[in-house]
Amino acid sequence: MSSPARDAQKETPYEYSGTSSDSRWLLFRLLLPATGASAVVLLKIIKTGTTTVLQSAGDLPTSLRKTIAGETVLAADRAQNSEGSFRGQFSEDWSFLGCPVPPHHDSRTNQFLVALYPAGKSLHPAAHSALQDVAGQIAGQPEHHGKSSLPDREESLHVLHQFIERTGKLSRRAVFSLIHLNLDHLSLINERYGWDTADLILAEMIRRLKAVLPEGCFLSSVGGGHFMVLTPPGTTAVTTRSLVNAILKISSTPVSLDMGAIPFSISAGWSVYPQDAEDANQLILAARAALTEANRTGGGHERRASAELTNAYAVTSNLEQDLLKAVEDDALFLKWMPIVDTASQKIVGHEALLRWTRPGHGEVAPNLFIRYAEEVGMIEALDSWSLRNACQAALHWPIPLRVCVNVSPVWLVNERLAALVDAVLTETGLAPERLQIELSECRPFGPSDIAFRELSRVRALGVRLAIDDFGAGYSSLERLRIYPLNQIKLDRAFVQYLGEDMRADEIMYAILSLARSLNITCCAKGVETEHQMAILDANGCEEVQGYLLGAPIRDSHVPHPAQA
Repeated sequence: MSSPARDAQKETPYEYSGTSSDSRWLLFRLLLPATGASAVVLLKIIKTGTTTVLQSAGDLPTSLRKTIAGETVLAADRAQNSEGSFRGQFSEDWSFLGCPVPPHHDSRTNQFLVALYPAGKSLHPAAHSALQDVAGQIAGQPEHHGKSSLPDREESLHVLHQFIERTGKLSRRAVFSLIHLNLDHLSLINERYGWDTADLILAEMIRRLKAVLPEGCFLSSVGGGHFMVLTPPGTTAVTTRSLVNAILKISSTPVSLDMGAIPFSISAGWSVYPQDAEDANQLILAARAALTEANRTGGGHERRASAELTNAYAVTSNLEQDLLKAVEDDALFLKWMPIVDTASQKIVGHEALLRWTRPGHGEVAPNLFIRYAEEVGMIEALDSWSLRNACQAALHWPIPLRVCVNVSPVWLVNERLAALVDAVLTETGLAPERLQIELSECRPFGPSDIAFRELSRVRALGVRLAIDDFGAGYSSLERLRIYPLNQIKLDRAFVQYLGEDMRADEIMYAILSLARSLNITCCAKGVETEHQMAILDANGCEEVQGYLLGAPIRDSHVPHPAQA
């Protein structure tokens, strides 16, 4: 019985074939540990015994003479056993296990895949099947020199358009999915083991992928350790999720190489046509956005596309170039959040909040572009800009209030924060006691001894230090014990439940008491009600900030309502 899915599948040609010499070399390298052989060689032998070595891996015996080798292999082939493989011996020192490679339809010569090993040595029990498996991959596939055995990005896009065109014409649209895969941490694998080993892992990953993909799937390589899978039309989202989980499981067994077993993992992002996107470019974008989100969790995970993920990814597309240009063109700007003394209700400082209006997109959420800057290594450029411009602006305030600037803890690991602060203070002429450097509790500080040394250098300059978002990260109490802090800024997650949740109240009381005993002041963030303000004041919280006291403003010269 006919169905839209089956009809679309029949009408969509997307077959591919081809094995390059490079991909064969990778397969042969994988065969060495899989068989226990010293060398693997693909031979082309004509009836007279004349032999040509088409491809090899490992150390071929120097005593191996091609004519004798060809005659020996042909003789062993004629006497091969029922398993389709055969054994023989080239000399007193060398034995071999071989199997014929079925010739391509236009070939008039015979090819044999042969594993060589020292006489008297035992091969691995799976050597027969491993050799035959690789011979089967080579069989009947014409050479495409200089080209990967998988379709490339251009071919993938062509097939994707075919899928959409064929299914779109059907009376009842057949769904299919696009799965975007990547080998996790490829750059680290390259650095640790080398490019050759990374290629071997990719080759084994491809082999395992082909083994789990159902009939009708289209697999392609889109470069950089990334792959695309198109499921056959008619594949539901539920079936796709099961397939994605099966794909992730192929990395449960490490790749066995000469140097030992090397673990690896795969991440996947996938989108469904037409639910997640109705054209090829959007379908690819949606799957890529889902993959990006899966990679954020450290790899080895899968995510399905959603409108929220796709929109966020679209915003970050080309973000690095635009952000670099914003720094170069001085297109960033600061907003100022007032910090108020609880007892006197007077402004004692302003926190500098970095903002960016991206051309064509409007103002970008700070958590989005700052997180992205941290991921791509641009955060130091943003921090430098913020610190320098905040200190410069503070010089023009009518009252010499404190200026608070957030910086990334990455400066601590690199031991460059004190040098940056010193340079900015010298350049701007701002009094050190007016500057407060704030580091988010949600970010790792790196080795505690290095962080302590660098923070001590900053304190020695006369600059104040604060931990921001206190209670929202980890090791908060340990950081209070180790680092020379002046202030902790309580996360708004605690403040919003004050007076409503008894446990939140008790935690707040305990933190304020602990800070007083350590001679550290407290600033509560996110204060929005008079009731919250009263509780904080009654329990000795020295400073507060939040929308009750004033929203962030663009120009710190303008008197704030709390200042009036």
